[in-house]
Amino acid sequence: MKRIFSTLVLLLISIPFTSCKNHTSVDSYIEELVADGNFNGNVLVIKNGETLYEASFGYSDGTKTVPLTKDFRFGLGSVFKEFPAVAIMQLQEKELLHVDDKIDKYLKDLPNWASKVSIKNLLQYTSGLPKVPWEKYIEKDELMTDEKVKKDLQHIEELDFEPGDDYLYTNYSPIVLSRIVEEITQQKFNDYVVQNLFLPFSLDDAVIPTEVPFLDRNLMAIPFDEAYEEDSYRIAISGVIFCFTARDLYRWIDNLHAFKIINQKSVKLLSEKADFFGNIQAPLGFVEWKDNKIIEHSHHGENGNYECFVRRFTKEKDVLTIIVQSNQKRGNVVDITEEIRDILNFD
Repeated sequence: MKRIFSTLVLLLISIPFTSCKNHTSVDSYIEELVADGNFNGNVLVIKNGETLYEASFGYSDGTKTVPLTKDFRFGLGSVFKEFPAVAIMQLQEKELLHVDDKIDKYLKDLPNWASKVSIKNLLQYTSGLPKVPWEKYIEKDELMTDEKVKKDLQHIEELDFEPGDDYLYTNYSPIVLSRIVEEITQQKFNDYVVQNLFLPFSLDDAVIPTEVPFLDRNLMAIPFDEAYEEDSYRIAISGVIFCFTARDLYRWIDNLHAFKIINQKSVKLLSEKADFFGNIQAPLGFVEWKDNKIIEHSHHGENGNYECFVRRFTKEKDVLTIIVQSNQKRGNVVDITEEIRDILNFD
């Protein structure tokens, strides 16, 4: 049987549910989480363009000296994968590429397998490319760079499976998509994103840091563990670390759903999951359509001690957006959004 469970359902099953059903307000619920030491981060709730709730809790870094505010940026984790995917669709709309193109049409420095992998395979994680070997560098406390990732990619002799025959969620997919964008546009991927995805849609505080740990920590929520030890992995890979405020995340999803960034046909394509059983994600995470309208869009992201969950529900003429960002991962951001939805009776 195929496509029985959505990504969202699997997330809810895999993460222990900790909410209580007796809360009368979003504020009392979040305050209780904070009092119990179960949340450090920002929450934003907007219905029909009106802010219902916006608050910050806890600290911006492991020193416990600077409180978080709504102006702090958090890492998006896997949610960043929406940006190379949307960039690809912008280029398709301009007829500069087609998602059925094989990637060797644009990238000439990859092994022979590039002639079998299509752009759509990359979008849907059906390319056969393996996972990026992050641990190899983290265990040695070695800085991971663009050149090292490129070299690892070029040294892949065989794919894990024939393109289209299976599914594997791998960061090589957005990395290769970003390289295709660079090849076609002849500009750095980060520059393309700022010029075509950030500035036109008022994502004024969004940044793509060039290195982690951050060279500039100003208004950056630094991730730390339960002992307040800050994450220490080292990455200098362009176009993979996206840091947003909750407001910028809202503007992004709001413009995306209004089909202002890419058209409806393109958003539908990025909503399509590969046809396999299990925890299968579309390029936009989990997107459900009904009568040619998006009725739910959810995307979970984590990286180190960053964790965020973006959810948007549409019911008739009402639209509810819930954004939860944390820099001290507790594995409960999905639960938090579900409880907020229940409190607001948005079924």
